[in-house]
Amino acid sequence: MKITMVEPESIASEIGILIGDELLEVNGKRVFDSIDYRFRESDAAVSLKIAREREVTIYDIEKDEGERVGIDFEEMKILSCGNDCVFCFVDQNPKGMRKQVYFRDGDYRLSFMYGNYTTMTNAGPAILSRIIEQRLSPQYISVHVTDYEVRKMLMGLKKDDRILEKIQQLHDNGIDMHTQIVLCPGINDGEILDKTIMDLYRFHRHIVSLAIVPVGLTDHRFGLYNLKKVDRSYARQLLDSVGQWQKRLRKEIGRAFVYPSDEFYIVAGRELPSTRAYDGFPQTENGVGMVRSFINAFKKESRRFPVALSERKKLTMVTAELPCAFMEKEIFPRLQSTKNLEIDLVIAPNLLFGQSVTVAGLLSGKCVVSSLQGRTLGDLILLPPDILNAEGLFLDDMTVPQLEQKLNCPVLVFDGRWQDVFTTLLPSRERKQAQKLLPILNPS
Repeated sequence: MKITMVEPESIASEIGILIGDELLEVNGKRVFDSIDYRFRESDAAVSLKIAREREVTIYDIEKDEGERVGIDFEEMKILSCGNDCVFCFVDQNPKGMRKQVYFRDGDYRLSFMYGNYTTMTNAGPAILSRIIEQRLSPQYISVHVTDYEVRKMLMGLKKDDRILEKIQQLHDNGIDMHTQIVLCPGINDGEILDKTIMDLYRFHRHIVSLAIVPVGLTDHRFGLYNLKKVDRSYARQLLDSVGQWQKRLRKEIGRAFVYPSDEFYIVAGRELPSTRAYDGFPQTENGVGMVRSFINAFKKESRRFPVALSERKKLTMVTAELPCAFMEKEIFPRLQSTKNLEIDLVIAPNLLFGQSVTVAGLLSGKCVVSSLQGRTLGDLILLPPDILNAEGLFLDDMTVPQLEQKLNCPVLVFDGRWQDVFTTLLPSRERKQAQKLLPILNPS
């Protein structure tokens, strides 16, 4: 692995390792990526085999256990998914987006690092052994279904990937797992879903949670398998069925184990479960309990909202169709109680994926522009969280400064802190006072 960074005043800098050198081995073993290196670097005695042009040098280092040597590497190559699922969202992307959007990630390392879901189809003995040896726990696994014939059809398997055997090996070696089922009406539901829940429940000691999320369908499914959308009647039946499982399993192990995503409750028109029902919110990033967690954080922080603003201000909030109802019920009344603050909620249709996609995180910059042009926007536009990637780009590569220029209004992407919203609205002379009223709170 090529070294791309040497920390100043580090061990590596002192012994003469340079940017551009190549790491061949650590303690006599080849390393495959930065995670592998970090694991082997942690020993008190470390031997690094370094190549520079045609010369190879071995550095024997004595250090404190866990102390960093001070080198970093070029980005690791990401493993692609080994499946061809009939519901894969990547296949439903419109044309003309950046190439990364079309990549099917199936990397167990990113599962450990960032909570990305993988199917484990490409996880052979070497990968499983490494997960166990280096304690890459938890793993996030897309199971979808355990019945082989349905699994073969749903996931495009060419042969049995023996998912339950892999889960058992990880379980028996103490690796925690969070699992999910993307539910496709008429395919992996009903008795097939019951079988999947029961098969995974056998490993409940280390399968911490099982999420059920509805299949996401865009308008770009030309030539793809004909899938049905989750509607209100279906969502209610699903919640009733899973509710029976939760009741039974909570009696047996003290937690619900299986959790429908928020979308099922919203589509069904039902109240969200209480905080207790989520058993610590193990899968908020997967849309399970995210709304309840958001409401809890809002209620806690709202206790210190200012009673009034000294000047009349208008806040334009943009969201998608799905979260609109709970925003109007849980968020708006409290915000509108602040005197001199006018709130305008705008529902932005999804022009990129189609109007059947109703989650806020998949709105593009053009979706926002289209929904706001011609309106009186006021003093600040507030966008939903997770609408930008790590580089600050919308799905269509637009940036926040470009959006502000198009709309001629300041834009703020919500980061979980209402403090930032209020302080942005206030004149600068009042911001210090506002910060005293609105201490930084952890939204979780």
